[in-house]
Formats: sequence, structure tokens, C-alpha cells
Amino acid sequence: MRLEMEKKIPVYHSIEEVFAKLEPTYGHTFKEYDVNHRLDQPNNKGQLGHIVEEGILGYPINSDPEADLAEIGVEVKTTGVITTKKKKEVRAKERLTIDSLNYTAIVDYDFEESPMWQKADDMLFVFYQYIKGVPYGDMPIIKAAINTFDEADVQIIKQDFDYILSMINDGRAEEISEGDTMYLGACTAGHGEMVEQPFSSVKAKKRKFCLKQSYFTQLVRKYISDSEMEHVISIDEIKEATFEMAMQANLSRYYGMSETEIREKFGFKDNPDAKNRYERYLAAMLGIKGKVSKTDEFLKAGIEVKTIRLKAKGKIKENMSFPYFEFTELVEQEWESSDLRDMFATMKYMFAIFQERDGEYYFDRIKFWHMTEQELDEWVKPVFEKTKKVLLSGKIVSRTYTNKAGKLIRLNYFPKKSQNPICHVRPHGDDAADTAKLPVPDKLTGLTDFTKQCFWLNNDFVVKIITEK
Repeated sequence: MRLEMEKKIPVYHSIEEVFAKLEPTYGHTFKEYDVNHRLDQPNNKGQLGHIVEEGILGYPINSDPEADLAEIGVEVKTTGVITTKKKKEVRAKERLTIDSLNYTAIVDYDFEESPMWQKADDMLFVFYQYIKGVPYGDMPIIKAAINTFDEADVQIIKQDFDYILSMINDGRAEEISEGDTMYLGACTAGHGEMVEQPFSSVKAKKRKFCLKQSYFTQLVRKYISDSEMEHVISIDEIKEATFEMAMQANLSRYYGMSETEIREKFGFKDNPDAKNRYERYLAAMLGIKGKVSKTDEFLKAGIEVKTIRLKAKGKIKENMSFPYFEFTELVEQEWESSDLRDMFATMKYMFAIFQERDGEYYFDRIKFWHMTEQELDEWVKPVFEKTKKVLLSGKIVSRTYTNKAGKLIRLNYFPKKSQNPICHVRPHGDDAADTAKLPVPDKLTGLTDFTKQCFWLNNDFVVKIITEK
């Protein structure tokens, strides 16, 4: 059904008037409101937002820097929501971009007065159900919500903004990474386009301010599923220090304690060799009941908790694995917008380091880490590109043989640990029968499926991370 736009542009005097227009659309699809045939432009990324603005709210599209609904100071953001198959949880389809990051202009603003915050402070979210393989016009609108940031979140977002600004003022805009910050990111824009920065002759990547996908996912859950999470820090703590400083302060009182002492202090009676014991130790130290990685701040910042057991001689046994990738999806991606680059560029990690001494492990320290832009583009990119090349060439298996136990072994051409100082590709599990579809059949064996693979951080690189000052 096509709706005719009213000739008179409406003026909204309150958010209630806006919701009066939006609420009747819940459960309906975008094609019902496509008055200007936006869906005929499949490559237009903003088509759904335009449909909301023109076909539902009734005002024309413009490129003015001020808020969309300027009369009430509200920015309208139309954004997709994905429901996961296994856990039936909702998550944001992608990060939420707010405003372009003009390196030259932004240095003249404080946080509260910045164009970014003027847009972000009052945003109206229009959520729709993203369904892979379904035309955008057939995707239903779920609901709308006017966003209000928590006081602690505003403090952290301000810290993120100040950090980004400090990098620009120091003439180091080319070193900015989305993983530098907690909630507010500076994500790359375009395809690696380089632009001038004010305090250095070195060009930096073009970027936009955004709410990181991990943070935006928690906002989605707040408004759609009304979820509540445990907190690991208080508003008073975050006013006095950064999140990382607050975590160091809370956990440093336990540095030097052995596993035995930790178990005695917190009354652990379960199996002392349980695989999840270290995560439970951290939860007890921070005074929470659930997993540290599932607390409000860790989920919003996308911080993964990784326990490192450092041997007495300074070695660690295991390489660090990440989720397996779909072969057919990886070959369709370009490096700048790839899942791998996005994961390492946005994710932060908290390493909880337990050091072996006299046959027992002692809680030594925590360390926050994220991969730098230089490491990504210099070392991880070649691994991605080679993996893609191997898959597209059909030259996956290099040779096969049967070992002494009668098991068929298939060697492959994927990037090896010996070929890169940071990462490599290896099977995701021990079961060779757990496979994924290949984009091109293997030329040696004719296989159309192959054992699932994932990217791994080399164990010696992880040792380097945790030992560097």
C-alpha cells in the first residue's frame, strides 16, 4: 500500500506527537510507507531512514547538520535488530554512526558543545527486525524509543571523546583505533580514505563518531527486552578515574595471592581444577554473582576476559582462538570492512594473568589490550588476504597421508604460525567432521566442504602483549 505525503510539512511540538505517528507502524513493513520509491535504490544505505522520515513522519530529506526534528531537538536513527538463532537474544545489526569526525573542526569544541554530542544526546531510535535474505521492504518495524543515557555512561562517553580529542591535539590522529575507547568509537569511514589532520603532516584515515556495536547492542536490549545487568563499578568510581584505572584499583588488592589463598578467602568448595575457576575468582574479587564478561560495563565496551596462565619460565602453552569463520562469507569481504578487521579493531581484552611459582599459580595482575591499527594493517591483513586467496583458488589441501593410527591427515595452504608474528589459521575444533561449505571445490581432493577454521593469536605474541610495559 502506498501512502501519499501530505503537502504541508508537519511541525512537531512534542515527542508524544512523534510517537503518535510511529506507534501505528509497529509490525508493519517499510514498503507500506515508501512514498518516494526509495526501495528502488538498493545501494542506498539510508533508504530505510528516508522512508521513516518521508513516509511516516512526513518531512523532506535534507543534509542540514542540525537535528532531524529540529523543533524538538531530536535526531532520528533507523536501525536494524538481529535475533540470534541459538539464544534468541537481540543485538544491534551494526554500530550506530552519529556524526562525521572533522579533525580540524572538532578541536574547537568541548564535549557538551560538540556537534557529535548535540546529535547523540537526544536520539529517537526506530528499530526494525533485520532478517538475512529478506528484502528490506519486507522487514517489519518493531518499535521506537527515545534514548536517555545513564549518568555513568555519559561520563565514560565523555572520557572516550576526550581521549580521541587528545590524540588529534597530539598530532596522532593516524593512530586512532575504535578499540582505544569504551563506548564512543571513531570508526573508519569509506574504504580507507586518508585526510589531513591539523597538527601533523601525516594523513589519517577518514572517521566518524559512533556508538560501538557492543554498546549499542546493550541499548537495544534495554529498550526491547528490558534486560538488567550487574555492574562492576559505581558512578562515583567512574567520576574519579577511567574504567581501566577503577578495575585496576579494585583488583590490585588481590595481586600476589595464590589460588589456594583465593579459594580460602572466598570459601570456594568446588573442584579446584574446574575450567571456569579463574572467571569465578575474578567475579568473587569484584563482588558479583555472574560472569565478569556479562556485566553491564564489559558488555557495553565489548571487553573479552581472557585468563592467561604464565609458566614459571615465562611461556604460555596455548595459542588464543577466536570464533570460526564461514568460508563463503569471508571471500565476499574486503579487508577494510571485513569481520576480522572489525573484530580486532573494536574489541578490547582484559587479560587476567596468573603466574606460576613453586608449582602453584598466583594472581599477578590484569592488563587491558587492543590491537593497534599498525598491527592490523601490517600483520593481520596479509593473513586475511592469503586465506581469501587460498579459498578462491580452490587450492586448500596441499597433501594427504595416513598416520600410524590409521587416521587420514590433510595438510592445507592456510597461513601458518611460522609465517606471521601475530596470527595464523587453524581448525576450530578437534573434529574434522565439523565442516563448512567451500566457495570453490578443493582441486586436489574435490571436497566441497572443509573442516571449520578460525584465526588464532600466536602464543608468543600473547606473551609479548602481557610482558610489555
